[in-house]
Amino acid sequence: MADSFFSQLDGDALRALLARTGLREAAVLAVSRTLHIENTSEAAARLTGLHPLERIDQLLSEQAAAALRDCIATHTPHTVYEELDGMEYRLEILPHREGALLAFLRDDRACYDGTLRVLHAKGTQYLGSLLADAAQVKDPVLAAHLRRQCLRMHRLLTHSDFLHDPPLTEQLRLHHCDLADLCRDAAEQAREHAPSRGAAPITVQADECCIALIEPQLIRTALYNLLANALQVTPPDGDIAVSLYDDGAFYTITVADRGPGLDAVRFEALLSGWQMPAPLDEYLALARQGTPPGLGLPLIQRIAQLHGGSLLLSPREGGGSQLHFTLAHLPEALADHNLHAPMILEDGYSLEEVEFSIFS
Repeated sequence: MADSFFSQLDGDALRALLARTGLREAAVLAVSRTLHIENTSEAAARLTGLHPLERIDQLLSEQAAAALRDCIATHTPHTVYEELDGMEYRLEILPHREGALLAFLRDDRACYDGTLRVLHAKGTQYLGSLLADAAQVKDPVLAAHLRRQCLRMHRLLTHSDFLHDPPLTEQLRLHHCDLADLCRDAAEQAREHAPSRGAAPITVQADECCIALIEPQLIRTALYNLLANALQVTPPDGDIAVSLYDDGAFYTITVADRGPGLDAVRFEALLSGWQMPAPLDEYLALARQGTPPGLGLPLIQRIAQLHGGSLLLSPREGGGSQLHFTLAHLPEALADHNLHAPMILEDGYSLEEVEFSIFS
């Protein structure tokens, strides 16, 4: 029997939902202003195990429940991220009649549609040809410029590929590595590749040795992105501080900058902006304001999540922001399970050259 849920929805709410996702098998529930379920799609019933007349807030986190109540009270849509049975979902909460509509959308490989896959594959192929052509240019300044622009595109494509099609934690090449040494090496590489116009000094505070079970190439990628961001927002007379702390359950790498400061709302928007629909004129308007969503922070967050951690933000005393990159103490059983190569590719170019190509 065909799922009749969608035929019973308010037209405005349904159009708002479909503007946010192309999925037709979304797990969707309609709830009343008292938070009781009025109706569910078949997918939602399977996912939640809840039925009409039961309260939805028994399933939700405090953050999601608060967003739901605010949506009903103010008729304002909300987007939050919710974990159910170990899987992360993007939860769209939309005004619907006197209550709200909730749509649980999977944030995984299914969101990498065919068009993006074609763009990635063809873009990578054409970039290889351009890099080969750049090597034949006799003007060394022009050749270096062309190579750098190609590497920036390569960086963009590989970051997008990783975000849309990440490996599982057990598919990483996990090895015991010295995190303190990785932090010091990343800082040294950032100093070496810093913009020639002058850059803020970078200091590292870490124990002499801190052995952790990690995928070192991914951790380096995350560190390079954190340091590149810090260098771009910190004036030459400021300072960038990197610190490493192990509390026995998590390793926390903090990169502190002296930029204008990043507020929590903007931080959340940057983490989720890469997967939200945005018309071209809207994105260009954000770019003109200097605040377009990018791939760097979501990439760092995804790498942290694959290591059982997260990416957090706090203000820095005296001005600036602190980004806390946390990694869990992973079980020894995961060590050396090299099932798949990581998806941040070097393809003959050093990771440092690719990541720091962002500097002009």
